[in-house]
Amino acid sequence: MAKLIRVWDGSAWQTVGSASTVGATGPTGPTGPSGSNGAPAVTNTAISANTTLTAGIRYFVDTSTARTLTLPASPTQGNEIQIIDSSGTAATNKITVNPNSGKINGVATDLIIDVNGAAATLIYTGSSWGWVVR
Repeated sequence: MAKLIRVWDGSAWQTVGSASTVGATGPTGPTGPSGSNGAPAVTNTAISANTTLTAGIRYFVDTSTARTLTLPASPTQGNEIQIIDSSGTAATNKITVNPNSGKINGVATDLIIDVNGAAATLIYTGSSWGWVVR
């Protein structure tokens, strides 16, 4: 049985999809995300300091204090970065994402993550729009 994937929209849980099972096309199967024919696996990294981010990494951010994360200086189209408040205290200790002279959602300004337990995915689209947050 597939497990549901849900996201918190600030007031209620919303179902956005379901996870595949382990098997031929599941996460560890030959055509799954980490299988020989699947997409490359994402690297998970826990961080507890201000950091310059690298594409292709899922960052679990310790928000026991405020953090500033800086996006890569020379991204390429399609680069993806995931940021997760692993301490669940971003409302008190914000995560600031610095665009490093680039743009986030078309604007040259910081992204502030200030919701407890929030997760954000940033995908680089090019110099005119920069990083898109989804």
